Amino acid sequence: MLVGFPPGGAVDILGRLFAEPMGEAIGRTVIVENRPGAVGQIAAEALKAAAPDGATLMVAPDASVIIRPQTLSKPPFDPLADFTPVAHTGNWATALGIHAGLPAKTLSEFVNWAKANPDRATFGSSGAGGSTHFFGVLLGQTVGVPLRQVPYKGAGPAILDVVAGHIPATIQPLGTLLAQAKAGKLAILAMSGSRRSPGAPEVPTFSELGYPGLTVDGWFGIFAPAGTPPETTAKLNGAFVRAMRAPAVGEKMRNLDLEVREMSPQEFAAVVRADYARWGPVIRASGFRGDGQ
Repeated sequence: MLVGFPPGGAVDILGRLFAEPMGEAIGRTVIVENRPGAVGQIAAEALKAAAPDGATLMVAPDASVIIRPQTLSKPPFDPLADFTPVAHTGNWATALGIHAGLPAKTLSEFVNWAKANPDRATFGSSGAGGSTHFFGVLLGQTVGVPLRQVPYKGAGPAILDVVAGHIPATIQPLGTLLAQAKAGKLAILAMSGSRRSPGAPEVPTFSELGYPGLTVDGWFGIFAPAGTPPETTAKLNGAFVRAMRAPAVGEKMRNLDLEVREMSPQEFAAVVRADYARWGPVIRASGFRGDGQ
């Protein structure tokens, strides 16, 4: 099980969470191999080069598979041609959090504030070229405000700077904002899910507020090399679905603020294609290049 990020993060936790039930399902020992670097690109290249026999899989976030290759002038892999989607392993919602002292209590008030203060209309992301970066770009395009990104090395530093008032806003996974919001140190104005989160029922969706184009789910998924036989893919998918139904696995996924959505390989492949098409124009419009070219 290839993991394109260091040990300890959400992707690594998911890989290790599924290793044991997967091993039991296929009758083989599943080894988690971390190949961190370049937003998961190193692991993706290793998966592309692996034999399509079901023996090598990769767990990855949408940013690695959908966004990263579209920021490169010469991407080393094509996610639609080089990988076989196996299983969807959890959704998360992205949210807009703002400094508690900002003169805005709703999304419309924040938009009006940003229009009136274009020089201060910035948002902290978890890093340039990632999903929080481009959701911020999409948000700005949708509401008609050119929000400028301030990249950070992870969610934590960006959130702390919002709490301190150094930046007015941040775009982050909903779950990472909840503790500071409940403490009254920042306000969450809206989230990108198709429905409100059970963990934060007071936070409206962007769609509720008149922006259905901002209904965007982040996700984790399992991929195999292109050419993996359909029967092998179906068997692996069944094993992942059964694993997610196990109470212990489901609880750990909820602790990661992930929503389980069981999908067949075909359904997950449709999600991959749709999200690839969705983010392409946003990335191109931003002018950002992950390789600086």
